[in-house]
Order: sequence, then structure tokens, then C-alpha cells
Amino acid sequence: MTGRQLELRELSQSLTYGGLLEGLPTRRRNQKYLENVVARHQTPQQPPVFLITPAETAIELEPGETYPFGDPATLPRITCVGLFRSTPVAAADAVLNRSELRVVWLQNEFALPIEASIMEDLSKLDWDALAANVEL
Repeated sequence: MTGRQLELRELSQSLTYGGLLEGLPTRRRNQKYLENVVARHQTPQQPPVFLITPAETAIELEPGETYPFGDPATLPRITCVGLFRSTPVAAADAVLNRSELRVVWLQNEFALPIEASIMEDLSKLDWDALAANVEL
């Protein structure tokens, strides 16, 4: 991460499976969910979005049982979307005096705190490559 200090400016959280009314989550459904979360926040007026890829856990079925809609698997319970701010990516323009990046991650409990494994992932981000300068 190049030793940057990040400031969490916004944090929104929701239940990962809050809209799942029946059935089991599947790997395909999980992938589509993650794509939709990123797409929802990826607009020209917003800072770039980065997804910290969550761990998926297989749902064990009874021996001989199959699930007709795909390979059942779960993601962590809580989806978090944080807007982080830091110093500019480059000193190209004095007007652009901050850089921002929206980060999506999943964890098992509502934040705060942010889970230790996510904090480690955040510390490894290539901020200069991922974030964009913004005018404040």
C-alpha cells in the first residue's frame, strides 16, 4: 500500500443474503451478487470500486442429495462498502488534493471493527494504481 494512511469516510452495511427468500445460495448466485454490488457503486461520478474477494464456504448436503440449482455455497453474512480517502495519488494538480477508493468486502459480523483479515487486505492495496484523485 506504499505506507499510506487511509481515512474511512463512509461505511454502509447490509445482510449478504437479506434478499434471499427461499432456496440455498450457490456459487453462481454469489458471483452474480458480488458483480451487482460492485456495479451498483461503479459510476462515472463516483470513485473507483475495488472488491476484496471473499471466501466462499461450501454448503454440505446429505449423502446422495443434490441441489438442482447449482453448487451450494455461502459468503460471509455482512456486505460492507467503505469509502476511503488518502493523500493524492500524484501531485499533478493542486486542485485535486485527495484520492478516494470505494472498497467492497464481506465479513461475518457488522463493522466496526473491520475484521483483521480485511484490515490486512486493505494494507496491501496498491492505492496508487486503484484510487483516483478527487477535488474537494
